[in-house]
Amino acid sequence: MKIFTSLVFAISLIGCSQNPVSAPPDIPADQLLASPDTITVNGRQLYLTTYMWRDFQPISPPDGKPLIAICYVTATDTTQLPGSISADAVWIVYSNQVWKSWFTNETPPSDELRPNRIVKYARNGPKWGPRIYVDVIVRVTVGNGNSQLLRASNQWIGRTD
Repeated sequence: MKIFTSLVFAISLIGCSQNPVSAPPDIPADQLLASPDTITVNGRQLYLTTYMWRDFQPISPPDGKPLIAICYVTATDTTQLPGSISADAVWIVYSNQVWKSWFTNETPPSDELRPNRIVKYARNGPKWGPRIYVDVIVRVTVGNGNSQLLRASNQWIGRTD
């Protein structure tokens, strides 16, 4: 009975995951860095900005907490983005290292919301920096199954104390 209960629990955890694949695909750093800094999706031009930090507040471990990244995919106009446009994965490149992650399912606070942008979070990143620059690449998806990579270069990883 214990084995059966454990098996049911494990299957339920898999079913609750945001993506059935454990990690986004491996993409060579040079291909990631060749991604454009603007893309056109459904006739809309999109660009990427980020806010990233590592926490070193007194309650943190001595070497700080892992990287947190907020990625903003924004249309150049102010018109509402259709719900069919989203983002599901992020790759962050530092030197010759690449960290990749699925975005969480977090709902952004209301002050982050704009009709022309998508806000996505990635947590538990590497302990790079802080106070360094990285390149961030996001996979933008469309309801029809198509996707494109979108890059923001020289993005700052800050520090909270």
